Amino acid sequence: MKDQSYPKDVLKDIKAFFLEEQQTLEKRLEQINGADPFRDPDHTNGSDLGEDANEEVQHEQAVAHAETLQKKKKDIAAALMRIEKGTYGFCKNCNKMIDTDRLSSNPYTLYCISCAQKE
Repeated sequence: MKDQSYPKDVLKDIKAFFLEEQQTLEKRLEQINGADPFRDPDHTNGSDLGEDANEEVQHEQAVAHAETLQKKKKDIAAALMRIEKGTYGFCKNCNKMIDTDRLSSNPYTLYCISCAQKE
């Protein structure tokens, strides 16, 4: 059992940060999807190979960027779940509190520095 915990006001601020970040990611994903030429319902393969190649590159970039943002959304959802469960900020491996400097630099981290180095 944990002998320490993060202050509720600190967790409240962290939760607010994650919720704001979630909204930002949603907006960014909408922008990326809107800019993907393959999502255009009027998109057809044209006769211009250069234009087709350019659209293929734009599509691949959009897909890669969207995948990165989707992973970050999953990390945020998992962090919010840990906040709700009262396990946020505690190492998944050893259950010790994760150093606040480590959490500041990576608020999604699951492991303390010692356990992370072992992984």
